Amino acid sequence: MAYWKGRVQLGIEGIMPVTKSLPNEWYDTPNIHLCTVKDFERLCEQRNIAIMQRTFVDHTHRKSTLAMRLFPNLFGEIAIYHFCKKTA
Repeated sequence: MAYWKGRVQLGIEGIMPVTKSLPNEWYDTPNIHLCTVKDFERLCEQRNIAIMQRTFVDHTHRKSTLAMRLFPNLFGEIAIYHFCKKTA
């Protein structure tokens, strides 16, 4: 993740990189699952999951600031989601 190409992809696209050294999607790794807000929301869309509500808090669980709401991938420390399966 520290390699500059991975950081550029994460910074520009807002999603966890898939590279030769990290060949799996973030949710399909054999160990720890790192993801961004955009990664998680994209997975929800792919799995037909509706996001009902989301909020972002800091490490002390204080409500999100305007910066966290506008740029959650950059400023959000903890993302809290309320979601459910979409109905047809």
